[in-house]
Amino acid sequence: MFFSKARGRPADGRFAALLVPPAMLLLFSSGALAQSPSEVRLVQIDGTVELLRAGSPFPVAEGAVIQRDDVIRCAAKSAAVLKWSNGSILRLYPESEITLSGVVYDANKKIEKSVIQLAKGRIFAKGQVPEHIFCEFRIQMGKIFALTQGAEFALTYLADKEAFQAFVLLGRLVTQIGTQRIRIEEGNQGTIRAGQAPDPSDIAPASDSTKSALTKVSSELGGSLLVEETGGDVGGPLRVKIGGVRNRRGNAPYAVNFKAIVHGGSGKVKSIRWDFGDGESLEGKTSEHTFTQGVYVVILRIVDENGEETSAQISISAEEDCAC
Repeated sequence: MFFSKARGRPADGRFAALLVPPAMLLLFSSGALAQSPSEVRLVQIDGTVELLRAGSPFPVAEGAVIQRDDVIRCAAKSAAVLKWSNGSILRLYPESEITLSGVVYDANKKIEKSVIQLAKGRIFAKGQVPEHIFCEFRIQMGKIFALTQGAEFALTYLADKEAFQAFVLLGRLVTQIGTQRIRIEEGNQGTIRAGQAPDPSDIAPASDSTKSALTKVSSELGGSLLVEETGGDVGGPLRVKIGGVRNRRGNAPYAVNFKAIVHGGSGKVKSIRWDFGDGESLEGKTSEHTFTQGVYVVILRIVDENGEETSAQISISAEEDCAC
């Protein structure tokens, strides 16, 4: 298996897992087992889909593990779906071609980075963000790229024009032209051209029909970690999740809003406490905190009127430049 765990210490002292076949590697940080990079599988094939490994055709079937630098091509009237073990999903449309350039996990920063080369065609991606890690999902297209730390989006590469068109259903896409960082926010569409800063008209709200079509595709591919639960149900075990956070990474100092999403229990909460991982804490169903540079584990603890207790946690990364 190509996506495996690894043991080792890079020269800079960080522990990381790289997609380097065929070594079996274990990740350790301060003597503890750390997270390994996602395994990527081809979970759906419709029509004629070709897999190239080391430049040669390779037998392909649903469930196949995709290795670093594997090329996947969809013929006319054909499609394919890739799934990451962290929950991310990528759908290839007819006459599209991608290369999985790699999946890397940086244990110090708790971030998994996936890089995909889109040679031609169109994709729909669900860059998911599990609570225990950060994610960076990068689509490279010649001289231009689209980057997200968590988003659902459709993207078409216009290779002859050195441009791409993107429609963002949830989250945010980021790219850069020269020194200018360009963001396509949730609900918007944009056209980005290599070496050319976009005009104001190049990024605009997507039409209702586009949003509806993308919502249907997203639903067909399964649930989303980017959709926030509502809570409020009563009965059964007391449970809580942390909501209100649209981006778990940001530039320091990074101000983040949180809210407690409570399920089950008596329906009446006696106490809610937030510990922000930097020695500061607050009480209340909602909170706001500003983080200096670093990675923090925010812990939420609640107690209902019957004395039942539960907790949840989430990681926040305040960075010098998160490119997000």
